Amino acid sequence: MKVKHGVSLALVLGVMISLCGTGITAEAAVITGGNALGGFSLISNEFFGNAVEENATDSTELFSTVEVPKGIAFANVTNALNIRKGPGTKYARIGKLGKNAYCIVESVENGWAKISSGPVKGYCSTEYLIMGEEAEKLAEKLGTLTATVNRGIRTLNVRSAPDTTVDNVIAKVSGGESFTVKKEVVISKNDPEAKTFVQIIWNSDAEKDVEAYVSSEFVTIEYKYKEAIESSSYGDNVSQLRTNLLDYAMQFLGTPYVWGGNSLTKGVDCSGFVQQVFKKYGYSTPRVSRDMAKTYKKVSASEAKAGDLVFYHNLKTGVVDHVAIYIGNGKVIHARRGVEISNVNYRTVYKYARVIND
Repeated sequence: MKVKHGVSLALVLGVMISLCGTGITAEAAVITGGNALGGFSLISNEFFGNAVEENATDSTELFSTVEVPKGIAFANVTNALNIRKGPGTKYARIGKLGKNAYCIVESVENGWAKISSGPVKGYCSTEYLIMGEEAEKLAEKLGTLTATVNRGIRTLNVRSAPDTTVDNVIAKVSGGESFTVKKEVVISKNDPEAKTFVQIIWNSDAEKDVEAYVSSEFVTIEYKYKEAIESSSYGDNVSQLRTNLLDYAMQFLGTPYVWGGNSLTKGVDCSGFVQQVFKKYGYSTPRVSRDMAKTYKKVSASEAKAGDLVFYHNLKTGVVDHVAIYIGNGKVIHARRGVEISNVNYRTVYKYARVIND
């Protein structure tokens, strides 16, 4: 199924693009500097088509096509739907789908669906799945507009302004990582090629409402859905205390991101999440990530255990601005767009550090 959105772009600063029928709004802005922009092409991989042609009138239709994956389905549960290794309850649980998490149904037999969702492939009961046309309609409401760094790109610069002519790199992110889209920006000031940028939501506990941009040349704009969570151990030599702490942290996947928030259910930022999780097990940590980084002893990446902390910093200022909890196997749990699981190297790691000395 394809969902087609028609919108109009006027050649003025701060034009709004409304994605009809999705409940999500993106913006497009044209920054021209001292000279009027006679003609430009606004391109973002499979998201925007040609925007303005030479000698065009003051508005032109833009169309974006959002692909709803074939066979998409959603978990219709209050808590979680088990994913099993085979089609029946006698098979081991290998993962779970949270409320409204998506999966792709490959086949259905005897009330069991063979599915895939993120890293998990297995079977779940069709009794708790929304499928077919109902799921396709629901997909439009549950999708989040994201910019995904194209795979094969080792690192992509995240900038504090939509301009490649100055030193404004605040972070480097990896191929495959996704970020929520705030708006699309075309800039010609100081940039004769009129490069196109995507403004992404960049959450930092060092400051609120950070401006962050990535070049649209290296990202794909698409809708992302809540994925399944794998059932797995946290690696070798992980103590019961660390296991309990991580199991507790996992309960809050999906909690909203709120800058300065301290509630594991209503909203947290990155350091608030870490502080509240460790507090449950008797550890008193500083409130912000930069102070945590100063407090705890550094360990090497090879020595890092599940339950250690991972810190990230602003490459421009050098200030530590984000913290996550390592869960092993190259993954972290943290409050980024909300509480979620990411690759540990989704951006450049500043250091690993140890709170639990066991």
